[in-house]
Amino acid sequence: MIRVFRKPRSIFGKLMLSHLVVVGISLIIIGFFLTYLIENYFFSARELEIVGQARDTSYLVAEDLAADDLEAVRKTVEALAYSLDAKIRILNYSRLTILTVDPEMGENGELEAEEGVGFAEREIEHVFNGNMLTKKVYGPAMQRVLVAAPILHEDHNGSGLTGSDGEAAVLGAVTLSVPLRGIEETLAQISRLMLYSGIIGVSIAAIVAFSLSKTFARPLQKMSRAALDMAAGNFHCTVNEESDDEIGGLVKTFNYSVEQVEKNLEEQKRLENLRRNLVANVSHELKAPLASVRGFSELMLDGLIDEKEKERYLQIILDNSVHLSKLVDDLLTLSHLESGQVVLEQKELNVDDLARWSFDSITPQGDQKGIKLLYNIEPGLPLIRGDRHRLHEVLVNLLENALAYTPPGGAVSLKVYQNQGQVVFEVHDTGCGISGDELPLIFERFYKVDKSRRRSGKGSGLGLAITKQLVELHGGTIEVDSELNKGSTFRVYLPLLS
Repeated sequence: MIRVFRKPRSIFGKLMLSHLVVVGISLIIIGFFLTYLIENYFFSARELEIVGQARDTSYLVAEDLAADDLEAVRKTVEALAYSLDAKIRILNYSRLTILTVDPEMGENGELEAEEGVGFAEREIEHVFNGNMLTKKVYGPAMQRVLVAAPILHEDHNGSGLTGSDGEAAVLGAVTLSVPLRGIEETLAQISRLMLYSGIIGVSIAAIVAFSLSKTFARPLQKMSRAALDMAAGNFHCTVNEESDDEIGGLVKTFNYSVEQVEKNLEEQKRLENLRRNLVANVSHELKAPLASVRGFSELMLDGLIDEKEKERYLQIILDNSVHLSKLVDDLLTLSHLESGQVVLEQKELNVDDLARWSFDSITPQGDQKGIKLLYNIEPGLPLIRGDRHRLHEVLVNLLENALAYTPPGGAVSLKVYQNQGQVVFEVHDTGCGISGDELPLIFERFYKVDKSRRRSGKGSGLGLAITKQLVELHGGTIEVDSELNKGSTFRVYLPLLS
């Protein structure tokens, strides 16, 4: 079945859009808030300024109004109105308007009357009581600030112009009406600047978000393609993307997973090859002895063998049966070792006792074959930790293997010594040796050195494989040196008791 994967929507595209939306909304909120604060600041500052101007105007016209010099008052008011760009109105003691100067007269001179811009009667009365008054007027055409200030004069001889206690008298009132066009233009300009800044900020945020999304998405896209390649059977597809962030960690984890999958596949292939080789080798190993047992048994049952020869043929049948039993035992041992089912009974061991026990076990075989046996151990070796019977099996396997490849008159030696924190068991023989091509293969299951160089064709080919597994199970290593026609040397390295 072919499965078609549609291209997924980019999560980073969604994140980028969300990021831009958040930035945009934030800028809008900040813009409104700043506009509100700036507007309040400008209006407050302008209001304070106009209040000061109203006080100054009241002070400047007080003397002339007290002297009833209306011409001087008019000149002063005109000069102030045009310099301040404000509509100024003077009211006398009777609350009547005696002078109005408006720099805008002729353009929208009727604006104030149409909009009802001015002070109510109670507000005027409040000013004539000696108080300042400020008023903001908002209309569709214009915004204005109105400020009214009392005109005070110190005069203790005037008629009704002073208070009963001799305080400053209120001669009248002055009102200033100032348009806020300048503030509106300033605020509009600030709003435009904030709008442009917001657009630039969103653009920069978009560029940064797009760049980051590409940076984040690239390794993920590579991993996605690599995963599809793995699904198609290509397991050599690591991602070349290095960084120290979470994405980099994910890439490293992905590459590690790919490597582990490759190793597992290679291990599966290796195990499959071993299984096939095991079946082939076991079949080959069983075929010859089974054929011999069957053949001689049939001959004896058919009465085709003389009574004198029966004992010899029965011995052949027995030898082949023993060989088959040994083969089965070795297969079971190797299977248990490779599956991790072997549990070592580790104890503190005396190296000399272990080596002497193993050497004495093969002494009868050496004497029977006419091979000289040599034993050499360094005195005072420290203890090691291991399974006594399994290590005995290792040494006996190596010694028997050396005897099998050594001709009569040759020598086999066991040397034990300490080297760099390890105990070394060295088995040397003067046999036929092993070629360089065969050395890497001798620890494989069922591998046998060329039988033409061996004194006996018997053997399962599992001894060295079992030996290697047992040594490694004890945390040690095994190595071999050999030269054709000169002999071989096997060394087993085991750690000392710490």
